[in-house]
Amino acid sequence: MAVPTLPNGSLVSLHPFDNKDTLNGKGRCGLFMEDELWWPQGIALSSMAEAIEAGQLETKWGAVSCWDVQESFQSDWWTSSKNDSWGVFGDIKPSTIEVVQTDGNRTLLLLDSLYIALAYSVPTSNRTSSLHQNKDIHSRLQSTNLHLPIGGMLLDGKDALVVFPAGNLTESSPEWLGQTLGEIQNMLAPLSSPNDQKRWNQRLKDLEDALKPNTLWRAPHTSATKGIPSVRIHPNYIFEVEGEHCALPLNQTISEALLCGTERLPGIAEFIQLEGRVVEEKGYKPEQIEVLFENWKRCVPASWTSRKALSTVLGGAWIWRYYDVLVVTAESVLYGDEARYDSSQKWLKDVSRLQAHLGVLRVWKSGVWVGITTMVVAYYAWQLETLSTINSVGLAVLGSIISIGSNLLYWKKDPPAF
Repeated sequence: MAVPTLPNGSLVSLHPFDNKDTLNGKGRCGLFMEDELWWPQGIALSSMAEAIEAGQLETKWGAVSCWDVQESFQSDWWTSSKNDSWGVFGDIKPSTIEVVQTDGNRTLLLLDSLYIALAYSVPTSNRTSSLHQNKDIHSRLQSTNLHLPIGGMLLDGKDALVVFPAGNLTESSPEWLGQTLGEIQNMLAPLSSPNDQKRWNQRLKDLEDALKPNTLWRAPHTSATKGIPSVRIHPNYIFEVEGEHCALPLNQTISEALLCGTERLPGIAEFIQLEGRVVEEKGYKPEQIEVLFENWKRCVPASWTSRKALSTVLGGAWIWRYYDVLVVTAESVLYGDEARYDSSQKWLKDVSRLQAHLGVLRVWKSGVWVGITTMVVAYYAWQLETLSTINSVGLAVLGSIISIGSNLLYWKKDPPAF
């Protein structure tokens, strides 16, 4: 099994880029710069100074809360009380604060070598803090390799800063990543909600309306495709804690917060998000994606990875790859990342080829109804004695061959998910 390709042979997701800018060491202070890594220069309507002062960033896609993360680089900031804090946050008084890395609206801090803090300059959701505050979810995930939060601060009900026990950044294997996400999702499976394809398709439409791509794709989903509480992991946020690898949970992107709803997504959607990041960030090859998938598949409910659940004509994995690339496109517009934008546009152009193939399959599927109609005609022709019994039987057999053959060809030509 190989990584599925679009008709021109391109990979399922974006190729890795080398233009990531990582900030190491102490944080920067001083005047606000419009080229700060977190600043959404591509959609911002207000200046950074205005946004920080107001605590709200106005964009062409709507308004979001924001704050000056650099304040948390100073020890004095931690000594003052904060509204909407929870867990151990109020007890932390670090004397040394190190900026480990920055990535978009995320800034990773090390506090006195005792805690990790993940600060969101533009908070997008409360999904990470809910892993602690929702006792049912928290108890289910304690046995997994997810690094659970122990404190934090909310801004307008969303995670502005989340605290975890300390650990060291490390690399992980495709086996570990696939198994870890699968085990997390398997623990959340009993909390799943029914198929929500109407809102999932609306999610695609909202992104398409904002980005104006030359593509339009909607898909049905099987009843086995269900929404689950969101847990998103990323290959750049894996830690070694007390000798064990742990994945840091991340919140959704800024573009998803601005353009999409809050509905739950199916497990396959978060798997495809992980697939996209390991291809983009780590340069995973087809054989590594195969290992990633097989280890994930082994851990999640079998119904999630059945033939129909992964069928491309029913949405499957490909519709979520399309969604992931739309989000990547939105993020590249948001940050003014031309290289990433160009790469996503090339992928989206190839989607038209895949959709053309699906259109041919729908023609073959219509053969099923042609065959059924032929059998009905044969029956009534026999009843009305307009055809002899032998001719009616022959026509019915022909209809059944057309129907069965069309259905077999329809599923045989269904593009593989992996």
